[in-house]
Amino acid sequence: VHSQVFSTLSFSGSALFSKWNRGFDVVIIDEAAQAVEPAILVPLANGCKQVFLVGDPVQLPATVISPIADKFGYGMSMFERFQKAGYPVTMLKTQYRMHPEIRRFPSGEFYAESLEDGPNVKDSTRRSWHDYRCFGPFCFFNLHEGKESQPSGSGSWVNVDEVEFVFHLYQKLVSTYPDLKSSQQFAIISPYSAQVNLLKERFKNTFGVDSEKVVDITTVDGCQGREKDVAIFSCVRASEKKGIGFVADFRRMNVGITRAKSSVLVVGSASTLRRGDEHWNNLVQSAEKRDCMFKVSKPYSSFFSDENLISMKAKEESSAGKAAHIAEEVDTNAPAAYNPGDAEQAQGEVNDYGGDGDMDIDDGGGFDED
Repeated sequence: VHSQVFSTLSFSGSALFSKWNRGFDVVIIDEAAQAVEPAILVPLANGCKQVFLVGDPVQLPATVISPIADKFGYGMSMFERFQKAGYPVTMLKTQYRMHPEIRRFPSGEFYAESLEDGPNVKDSTRRSWHDYRCFGPFCFFNLHEGKESQPSGSGSWVNVDEVEFVFHLYQKLVSTYPDLKSSQQFAIISPYSAQVNLLKERFKNTFGVDSEKVVDITTVDGCQGREKDVAIFSCVRASEKKGIGFVADFRRMNVGITRAKSSVLVVGSASTLRRGDEHWNNLVQSAEKRDCMFKVSKPYSSFFSDENLISMKAKEESSAGKAAHIAEEVDTNAPAAYNPGDAEQAQGEVNDYGGDGDMDIDDGGGFDED
């Protein structure tokens, strides 16, 4: 008799599970790059003939609260350890989620241009709002006047200007395309739990309804594994001198900008992100080359006026756009698919933990529960 048993890593070590189980022929562990090694060993203790680890080392890593444990390598997953030791890794290269213009940047930045689009992905992810350049598959909105701030007694960060702009962007999209008014279709993502909390609070005050009913507002950690038609990513950090904290973690960046199927709309300070991290600098440059970077000034409502939107109706791809495509295709300086040094550097940054984003580590090394 063949049976399939589904379990979390921790439950596979319970007395009930162990009493019933007499070993498996095959154990498949999903999201293996996000689990610490001791957790991976739990289901293997029951005995098995073969194990498959499935995961992505350039997406969210294992959660490690203790900086001491992290220092001594507790955060390295078994998947990553095997990969670094030279064990063969099979990469699944064909993606079926994202519009090719969303896939384009992460493929070059994190996967050495190895990602390929499945059949008809471009057509299946084409949407009517793509008729406007500012609602295209990949856009960056440069809020050059935005400022970050830190709530009193919190180590997390907020950006009130980004909250205001995000709501203008959201309202214009859902009022013009009502089918998007669903938490199954639309997500607003931010690396900081304080920003997520502020977005939820202001959403109810602005629209008179709990956000959970019409849009999924969540942290990067809370959205891994999910997909939406449209995702707005609020970067938060905006200052003339400070860094960008754990926004510089390339793995969280990769997760945040790849949740959307049809449109990913990044909102942030281009100058701050350029200065703060190489990967973000490359993203801003990519947006500029593709003519999908928009400098936004206050009042934000004027950006979404009918007159301004008419001026942003999408046209046939320009010669400059075609040249940019060709230049990117022949670029021989694409970064490696995975650089262990990048991961180690990012581990030194502070992280935002928790599936619902309720806990994040502040930029000073302590943590707060908001």
